[in-house]
Amino acid sequence: MRSRRTPILVWLMVCCGGAAVATPAKSAPPEDLPTCQPAELFATDNTAIITDPDMDTAGQLQDGLQLFELQADLTIAQNGAAVTGSTLLDGVFWSKDLQKTTYERSREFHLCGADEPTLHTVAEALRHQFNQEAVLTFDYLPQHAPESNAITISVPDIDIARFRDAFAADSAAHSRLLGGSVTTTDRTLILIADNGDLDVARRLVGEAGRSWNTATVAYGKREFVQT
Repeated sequence: MRSRRTPILVWLMVCCGGAAVATPAKSAPPEDLPTCQPAELFATDNTAIITDPDMDTAGQLQDGLQLFELQADLTIAQNGAAVTGSTLLDGVFWSKDLQKTTYERSREFHLCGADEPTLHTVAEALRHQFNQEAVLTFDYLPQHAPESNAITISVPDIDIARFRDAFAADSAAHSRLLGGSVTTTDRTLILIADNGDLDVARRLVGEAGRSWNTATVAYGKREFVQT
C-alpha cells in the first residue's frame, strides 16, 4: 500500500455469497442488500516510510486523510463503484527490505455495486493515482468455494500499542500475515490472512490481549493488483 515497500493494507472485499463460520469465531455474513453488492477497500496516499511511531515529526500518523478520502471517492465513482462511507485506520506492517515494522494511516472505504472486474479496475486506478506499489483485493465467498483462498478477521477492543508490540515480536506474523490495522473509532483489529495462516492469526490475537472467541471471520479470494 506504500511505494517502494510491500503493501498490506489496501484490501478490497466483495460480497459474493454468505460468509461461513470459523470455529470458535463468529460468522460475519455481509449485509443483505437486494440492489447492492457491498465491498470494502483499504487504501492510503502515504508514500513515506515510518519505522518509529514516536518519531513521526510530520504528523502523518495523526492525519485524518480527509482530502485523500474526497479524492479516492471521486476516483472510485469514476471507475464504476459507489462509496457509502469510510473508516480511519492505524496500520502496522512488516518491511522485508528494511527488516523492520512500519506504520501508517489509511482509510477503509465501504463500496456498493462493484463486481470483481470493476474492483480490479478501481484498485489499479488508485494504485496509479497515489503512487502505491500494489493494491490487495478480497472478494467474499462461501468457505468451501473452489476459489476461496483467504480470510478476513475482525477483533473488537484492541489496544493499538499492544498490537504493535505483539506484531513486532512475532516473526511468523511478519512473513505470513505481513501486517494488520486497528480502527481509530472503536479499536477493531482487521487482519487479512491466507487460509493456511489461521493459526498465526489466532496466536497474534491472543498476544494482543484478546480471546479468539471475540473474533469474526469471513472467507473469500484475495488478489494483489500491482506493478
